[in-house]
Amino acid sequence: MNKNIAAFILCSAVPVLGYAQGNMNMQGMSGLFNVPDASVLEYGTATVAWDAQVDGRFSRNRKLNDQGNDVNIGAGIFPHIEITPRNVTDRSTTDSSDLSFNVKLQLPWELLNGVSFAIGEQDFGGSINEYDTKYAVTTWQYGKFRSTLGFGQYDGRAGQTLRLDGVFGGVEYAATNWLSVILEDDGYSQNTGVRLSTPDSLLPAGWKASMLWMLSGEEGVDGRNDWYGFNVKIPLGQKYQRTLPKDQPRVTLAARSVAVVEEQYGLDPELEKNPLLYPPDANITDPNVRARIENEAQLKREFIAANLEKVRVQRYGREWIIAFENLSYNNNVIDGLAVAIGMAASILPEGDRFYLQLEKYGIPVFGLGGEVGAWDAFMNGRGGLPESVMIAAPTSKLRRRSGVNIVQSTFEDVKEYLAFRPTVMLKPIVSSTVGTEYGVFDYSLAARADVILPLWQGAAFNISRNWSVHETDDFTKDGIFGGVFRAQRVTEGVKDRVISQTFRLGRGFTTMISYGRFFELSDGVSLESRWEPGDGRNRFRIILTDFEDKRDPSITRNARLASWRYFFQSTNSEINVTAGEFYNEDSGYKIDFTQHIGDTRLHLIYKQSEGNNFAGIGFTIPLTPRKDVGRFAGVQITGTPSWRYDINTIVGERGNRLVFGPNGIPTEFFNLRNGYFNGDRLSPAYIRANQERLREAWQTFGVGK
Repeated sequence: MNKNIAAFILCSAVPVLGYAQGNMNMQGMSGLFNVPDASVLEYGTATVAWDAQVDGRFSRNRKLNDQGNDVNIGAGIFPHIEITPRNVTDRSTTDSSDLSFNVKLQLPWELLNGVSFAIGEQDFGGSINEYDTKYAVTTWQYGKFRSTLGFGQYDGRAGQTLRLDGVFGGVEYAATNWLSVILEDDGYSQNTGVRLSTPDSLLPAGWKASMLWMLSGEEGVDGRNDWYGFNVKIPLGQKYQRTLPKDQPRVTLAARSVAVVEEQYGLDPELEKNPLLYPPDANITDPNVRARIENEAQLKREFIAANLEKVRVQRYGREWIIAFENLSYNNNVIDGLAVAIGMAASILPEGDRFYLQLEKYGIPVFGLGGEVGAWDAFMNGRGGLPESVMIAAPTSKLRRRSGVNIVQSTFEDVKEYLAFRPTVMLKPIVSSTVGTEYGVFDYSLAARADVILPLWQGAAFNISRNWSVHETDDFTKDGIFGGVFRAQRVTEGVKDRVISQTFRLGRGFTTMISYGRFFELSDGVSLESRWEPGDGRNRFRIILTDFEDKRDPSITRNARLASWRYFFQSTNSEINVTAGEFYNEDSGYKIDFTQHIGDTRLHLIYKQSEGNNFAGIGFTIPLTPRKDVGRFAGVQITGTPSWRYDINTIVGERGNRLVFGPNGIPTEFFNLRNGYFNGDRLSPAYIRANQERLREAWQTFGVGK
């Protein structure tokens, strides 16, 4: 019987109802063995898979290639969308390999009750496509049976394994929650086997592992018909973080919500007697109303006890103004802000109001204010997010009191900052290639320490050093290909030696001027300026540099860049467009789409530089706990809150030559985005989109816990 007809009969014979989420197959897409189904990886979930199947051009030598090394790394980057980089090679991982990208789009609604539909492309984009196949697929389920039927059109160069070319299909029977039996026709071979999975509660934090064991009578290798693979599925955030903000089941605002009134304060004698213009109607003489804090000194002690630094408190009538700096919550500064909100809301008198001024090295970076009772209800799960003042890059609300000598006050601030209290941040540095003719994965790995020493308000000195950890042969002069990547290795030694001064200009404007040695090679000055108007959905930035090579001053690296970022509050995603002349004075643009899932960020990248077009995928993860330890002998040691890794490939031409260093944005480690604004996650729009994070952080790290 014709294989395609057999697949059609096999799939059509099974009754259907319901739907099952995806499991990664051996072709780098959710499905059975080689056949895709109509599911996608769940939004906010990643998967890492390996299998020993021989595929594509590596199956042409049927006697030699008896085992493959295929790696798939997929992510549900958005609801109903799955993207998977795939790298395929033969038995040896030091010879050539093929890097490709797969994409699948699922219809967001059911065609019929329980019937799901998806379209996808295998090995899309690029210039040399071994597996390029477009397909459409439908999946049904009834009880423990799931059946799939699809049609594909192959346009690749794999040669021996023309899978998914025409009709394909399969059936999976879930005997238990850890064992299923699979029968499929992938258009090239008929395959049977099993999938073994860990029970839902076996692994912590929602992780799940599985194994595929496939038997095939027509695989393109002599003397072998058994193939196997392993898969680990990883949730990228907590459960509430894997639901888009627009779909979050949130408590509505209270009918009575009072916003903080930003008063025009007069002279100091009037401040002490001036109540709020519209005081709340709470009866603060009621003995049941909390009034634990009676003066500024007590409140300051409470904040310091929670590992918040440089706490300053002023009280005007029934409004408390609290300025502080975050010490311990470096993974995401929102956690530190949540602790400050929770403390103010739980220990200040009912009916009072507060205004929190989060600072970094004396520069205000975020302001938030509200009524004590409303915030207390929200932080403890009894109400919705209050209508409150939220300001990015605000003007300082603290007022200098009468009789204070401004010169003496400034001198005391400088003396305090000059006290030796640096932060040391540790992180890995990787230069790598994936899927080249020289190997599956070549890399140069180093450890980096960044020391940031505050000097005075807004000023800091940053020095960084690398220590080489390991390099694959192709990054060394002894490599079998002559050290083909040696020029791109991560070298040892001191890299940045930069002094920076940050200026708060008010109304969302902030500027940093830096001078010194940048990126080991360049001496000169850089200017970074940003404007974050309104609620922070829009952010504009310019970067200007005047760099000379330390060895040859005739070599310049003068960047002229403008950037616009827009944050989509309803989906917790952002798009960042940067254009101009980049670090190597190459002209072009870069588009970076980012999806936030908790503290993980997934990136889709497209960039153009000097006529070359590139596409890629990447991720940013924290390499430090949510709460770091305090200082020891005045020194704080942390990991990095934002470690990013990208995979890029050149597109739009025949051949896939390697190009290093295009579209480099010359920002040193300690810049405005990372050093002051929490990786662009310190805005009213971001906080409203992630308001559940405030409550969860207070419940996790609050002083009463």
